[in-house]
Order: sequence, then C-alpha cells, then structure tokens
Amino acid sequence: MCIEDGLPVERVAKTFSIPITTLKDRVHGRVNIDTVKSGPSPLFSAKQEANLSQHLITMAEIGYGYSRQEAINLAADYAVHLKIKNAGRRFSLSWLYVFLSLA
Repeated sequence: MCIEDGLPVERVAKTFSIPITTLKDRVHGRVNIDTVKSGPSPLFSAKQEANLSQHLITMAEIGYGYSRQEAINLAADYAVHLKIKNAGRRFSLSWLYVFLSLA
C-alpha cells in the first residue's frame, strides 16, 4: 500500500496499527516482505532437524534413548560439526522443549 499508492509510511502504520519500524524495515528492504515470523532464524535447516530428530527416535527405539541433557549436548555437538555454532555456547532446556514440540 505504501509503495503502490505512494502513501506515507507513518500514515499507513497508524491506520493499520503496525509498528512504524516494522513497516519501514519492509518498505526499505531490510526485511523481506514475505516474512511472517519474527525473531531469529532457526539454527538448523529442516533437513538437519529431521536428521537429528530421526537419530533421537532411532536410538530410543533400540533402547539407547538420551536424557534431556544428553540430547541437548548432542544437538550442540551436531551444530559445531556443521560449523553453524561455536563450541563455547550450549543449547538450553527451553530449546529442547521447543525442538520436541515441533518434532
């Protein structure tokens, strides 16, 4: 609406109750217009998450299930192996619960 109709960003933001910085970021190309989720991007790709999830399931099925802490450590080691996270920072228990809820 701002771009097509040439309306001021401030007026459109006020009319539709959109935070002005959010609208400006999208209009100026700092955030993709098609993005619907806020916050940081996921660390693992969908395929990497599926691999991790399948490994945890397989190990549980054959009787070698991981504890919560072991699963967290495994995910952190996997991220380090993929070179998407440094070894100094670990995942939290809340990360594990979100991961499990999506699996």
